[in-house]
Amino acid sequence: MLTAWLGLNLQAKLQKSERVLIHGGAGAVGLFAVQFAKLHRADVTATSSRTSIEFVKQLGADEVIDYRESRFEEAGLFDVSFDTVGGETLGRSWDRLKPNGRLVTIAADAEASTDPRVKGAFFIVEQDGEQLASLSKLFDSGKLKAFVKAELPMAEADHAYSGSISGKPGKLVIRAT
Repeated sequence: MLTAWLGLNLQAKLQKSERVLIHGGAGAVGLFAVQFAKLHRADVTATSSRTSIEFVKQLGADEVIDYRESRFEEAGLFDVSFDTVGGETLGRSWDRLKPNGRLVTIAADAEASTDPRVKGAFFIVEQDGEQLASLSKLFDSGKLKAFVKAELPMAEADHAYSGSISGKPGKLVIRAT
């Protein structure tokens, strides 16, 4: 959640009415990025699998592209691209930016990149209590929604990172007991 907030607000400096492309709109970070972009009153296009298209539309995306069936390059140019996928998707995103467009990536493979554009677009979240307090107000007001994919006991926490939990979109919750 904080990753999406900081990526769009501080890194991309998203403005009202801008066009934003969010890769992985149904993912753990992407689902918040879609919601935050809509709170900014941006025009939101997101990529997802076919099974998550309706979910991402319910989050507020104006257009959702099934990345297995269509190419996001056909959706035009964007002011901001928020990448949670990396790899080839990140590489193809540069050409979809308008002049002065901004790209932000949180993809792990971007951290090791030698491309100066990628290095400048990559960021890691730093915790900030004030920002978290602001976000909690958005949750309390109902303007921001969380979705739980699964709840796991601490003993099974390794499954949260292995990618073995599939099914509905959302965050994984690890219980201490």
